[in-house]
Amino acid sequence: MKGQLDHRHRRSLTMLSLVLAGEAVFIPPFHPGRYFKSSLLSTFGIDEFQLGQLGAIYGIVAMACYFLGGPLADRFSPRKLISASLVATGLGGLYMSTIPSFSGLYVLFGFWGASTILAFWAPLIRATREWGGAQRQGRAFGILDGGRGLAAALLAAIAAYAFGMMVGGNVLVDPARETSAMRALLSSYAGCCFFAAVCVWFFVPDPRPVASRAVDDQKTDQVGVLRRLMLVLRSPAVWLQAVVIIAAYSTFKMFDYYGLYSEDAYGLTRADSATMVAYLSFLRVGGALAAGWIADRFLGVSRSIQLSFGLLITTYAAFLFVPPSHELVWFMIANMVVSCAAFFALRGIYFALLEESGTPRELTGTAVGVICFVGFTPEIFMPLVTGWLVREARSRGNVLAGYDQIFWILIVLSLLGLLAAVALRRLASQRCSAKGL
Repeated sequence: MKGQLDHRHRRSLTMLSLVLAGEAVFIPPFHPGRYFKSSLLSTFGIDEFQLGQLGAIYGIVAMACYFLGGPLADRFSPRKLISASLVATGLGGLYMSTIPSFSGLYVLFGFWGASTILAFWAPLIRATREWGGAQRQGRAFGILDGGRGLAAALLAAIAAYAFGMMVGGNVLVDPARETSAMRALLSSYAGCCFFAAVCVWFFVPDPRPVASRAVDDQKTDQVGVLRRLMLVLRSPAVWLQAVVIIAAYSTFKMFDYYGLYSEDAYGLTRADSATMVAYLSFLRVGGALAAGWIADRFLGVSRSIQLSFGLLITTYAAFLFVPPSHELVWFMIANMVVSCAAFFALRGIYFALLEESGTPRELTGTAVGVICFVGFTPEIFMPLVTGWLVREARSRGNVLAGYDQIFWILIVLSLLGLLAAVALRRLASQRCSAKGL
């Protein structure tokens, strides 16, 4: 009995470490701009478009690293790779706390594109799969994603409270206090990475060694990889899933602008907007878990995705056609709650389309690689597009026009995602009919 309890205790510590690592590594690159965008811009003396350029260089480097990271995860210990990635990312956070120039930030975000993906993402997935074993894969990845969402929300809420205490709740913020608060925030984010690295190093076990293969076997595998890649590239379902993820991820990237939008359109203070966005982050946990339950028990994956895109179209249209005012802050918050629940739901279940669309399980890895490479491109273009539109509209004296253009773009993308989900549902129905099911 004691041995069983010790085993469960170790497994719990392993998953907690993976959850913490899975969120901590993305805190320095994303949390400052997501929750403290106005303060970040003023502290570093940059505008929205320049921040978008930083996001774009991160995305470009990260896209390449999705492909390159797989072989690293198969060859080296995930524990060592994940720990090294966290330390490297944390060191980048300490550098950012020195308030470097824009050129320094440009290099830093490119570095982060590698440090958070190359030796991290695939090892994290591998370690999670090994934790789940043959029977608990759904539970393993569900805990990972839901736990990451909870960790992000808790850390954001704590950071928003501490930041508000340091800068005060006034609309006019003292620049010196704001810069000091930003330095402390960035240093704390680096500390989160270092703490997560220690947890992973001590609590995530090394995998069992895999015997080396003969050279002939390696050549056979290389041919198999090319054949699997061609099968995936010829699959309409794969490309439709990529469209779904492009649309879903584009709507998620709007979350980075909710704080700034609430300030520009509804008059919230910087501290209040950071607090609001932090609380909205808690919806990630419930949105993903609820979407999975609804998809499994009632609607199916593709119909649940259609419903989520329909909610997004409705909320973005409401933002467009209801004139903002300080008296309608309640409406803004309600609309943001619905839209956040929808795009967090999409993030939670869009990879479940692989099973519903009939993608062969032996092609899962190759399919996910192609889908991620195409589907996560909003990491590159959305920061550029949104940053440029807001900056140009602000320079013309009508910043709300820039947000309206963004909402129109998101409506169109959501409609494309909805249509792709409908097409995937029809493909699944045709597949079942062909099998006589």
